Amino acid sequence: MCVPTFGNAEFIELNADKFLRWPELYFKVKKIVGMVEGEQSEGYLVDTQNTSLYLVGSTNSTVPSAPAYNSNEFWSSLSPAGLSDVVKQLCNALRPHLNCRASALSSVGSVLLSGPSGSGKLMAVRAVCSCLNLHLFKVDCVSLCSDTSAATEEKVQMAFSQAQQYQPCVLLLKDIEVLGRDRDGLGEDARVIATLRQLLLDRDPALSHPVLVIGTTCKLQNVPTDVQTAFLHEVKIKTPSEDQRRSMLSMLTASLPLGKEVSLSKLARRTAGFVLGDFCALLSHSSRAACARIQALSFPGGLSEEVERDFCIAGFPVLEEDFNAALDQLHDAHSQAVGAPKIPSVSWQDIGGLQEVKKEILDTIQLPLEHPELLSLGLCRSGLLLYGPPGTGKTLLAKAVATTCTMTFLSVKGPELINMYVGQSEENVRNVFTKARAAAPCIIFFDELDSLAPSRGRSGDSGGVIDRVVSQLLAELDGLHSSREVFVIGATNRPDLLDPALLRPGRFDKLVYVGISEDRESQLQVLSAVTRNLEPEKPRTAVDAPSLDMFKARLDGAWSILV
Repeated sequence: MCVPTFGNAEFIELNADKFLRWPELYFKVKKIVGMVEGEQSEGYLVDTQNTSLYLVGSTNSTVPSAPAYNSNEFWSSLSPAGLSDVVKQLCNALRPHLNCRASALSSVGSVLLSGPSGSGKLMAVRAVCSCLNLHLFKVDCVSLCSDTSAATEEKVQMAFSQAQQYQPCVLLLKDIEVLGRDRDGLGEDARVIATLRQLLLDRDPALSHPVLVIGTTCKLQNVPTDVQTAFLHEVKIKTPSEDQRRSMLSMLTASLPLGKEVSLSKLARRTAGFVLGDFCALLSHSSRAACARIQALSFPGGLSEEVERDFCIAGFPVLEEDFNAALDQLHDAHSQAVGAPKIPSVSWQDIGGLQEVKKEILDTIQLPLEHPELLSLGLCRSGLLLYGPPGTGKTLLAKAVATTCTMTFLSVKGPELINMYVGQSEENVRNVFTKARAAAPCIIFFDELDSLAPSRGRSGDSGGVIDRVVSQLLAELDGLHSSREVFVIGATNRPDLLDPALLRPGRFDKLVYVGISEDRESQLQVLSAVTRNLEPEKPRTAVDAPSLDMFKARLDGAWSILV
C-alpha cells in the first residue's frame, strides 16, 4: 500500500540520521483483522473512512516499482536526456551485486563517478536508484573531515554503519577527493585511506541485502591513488555533445512558453561546453530577462505584490532576445576565469586587407569541418602559425575565423601558463586542451608562442620548466588528431625562437605571414574597417562654423608643436 506524504512536512524533511525521506510511504500488509473465518477473497478495498492501519514495525526491503513517469518531466525521468548513457553504465555495474547468487562476490559494489561541476552526477545517481528500486543515502565527505585522523576515521565508519540500516541502498559519497587529505590539504592521510579502502573492498557476508557505494568527484586527479583503485568501476560524465545539449534544452523547456523565433538547435550550437547546471542558469537568466522586458514595456511604474504574483502565475513567453541577453551574461561570467572558451563577435568587416591570408586560413579550418571524411582517410590536419610584426591583426584574424565558423575561441597567452611550482605548468597546458575538447568545435589561439615554446636546451632555467612545457605541448598537439573539431593557431613575432619540433607536419606546419599593408588599396581597406562604426559628423551651420580667428589659433598651436 502506497501512502503519499504530500502535505506532511515531517515525512519529507531530513530526520536526525540525515536520511532523505521518499515522497511516498509503503506499507506491507501482514494481517487483516475482521475477516470472516473460511472466507477467501482475491482482493480488498481500502476505505479511508472505515479502514484502520496499525504500524507494527519496519522492515528493510527494496523500494516498490514507482508508477510510470512523465517523459516530459526532466527531473523525474528514469533516463534523463544527455545522461541516459551514464545511467545505463551505472545500472550495468551495480545490477550484478543485487543478485542473491552474487553473494560470492568478496568486494562491495562500488563505482567512482567523475565529471565537471554541475554535470548532473547527483541526478544520474537518483535515476539509477529509481531504476534499481534502491534507497539513497547521501553523505557529504566535507562533513566527515575532522581535525584528527581518528575522528575522521570514526565518522567514515559511522557513515557505512548508517547505510546498512537502510539496506538495500546506495551510499553516495559526495566529493570523495577531500577524504584522505591531511589537515593542510597538501599530503595524504594514510590512516583514513586505509580505512576507506578496507570498507570498499571487504564485504560483510552477514548482510542479507547489499550496500552499494558510489563516490562522486569533480577533480579525478585529486583523488588519492589507493582510494581510486579501491573502486571496482569508474564512470566519467563527459561534456554533452550538440545533440545531447539540444535534448536537454527541449526537455527543460517543455513547460516553458517560447517565442516562435527561438531555435533550440541554434541555441545548442551556441552553448558549446555547457553542462546541465549551465542550462539551468541559462533558463533562469532568460526568464528573468523576459520578466524585466515585459515589466518595462507594460508596467513602467512598477508592479504591486498581488499583480506581480498574478503576472508570474499567468506566465510570459521567453523570446530569442532574452536568451541572447542571458548568454552574454553567462559568457561574461565565464570569461572571468582563466582560459574560458566563448564565441567572439569579430567579423571579417573588422579586418581590412589581408585577403590572401584570410583565404589560406579559411581553407585550413573549413576543409576538415565541411569534409570530415578526409580525416578518416588519412589526411593529416595541419596547424597554423601566424607570424609578423606586432599590431598587424593576428589575434583579430583568429577571432574572425572562430566567428565565421561558429566555433568557440580559447585565447591563451604564453606567460600565463608558466608557474613556479613543479608540474603545475604542464598541468596548465593539459587543462587548456581539456577545456578545448569540452567546448568543441573550438579554436585554441596561443599568443606570444615564442615565450611558451622556445628551443629546448637554450632556456637557461635551472629547473628545466620550459623544456617540460614544450614536451607537454608537443604531446597534446599529437593527441589532437583523434579530435576532429579542435584547431590550433599560434602567433609570434619571432618564429626563429620556436622549437623546431613544433614546425613539423601535423603541428604548426603551415606558416602564414601577416605583414603591413603596403599598397594604397589595402591601407584604404584598413581605414574603412577601423572607421566603419564611427558616426559621421553632423553638417555645420553658419552659426557653428569656425571663425578665421579660430583657424589662426589652431595653426599657431600646430606650428608651436612642430617647432
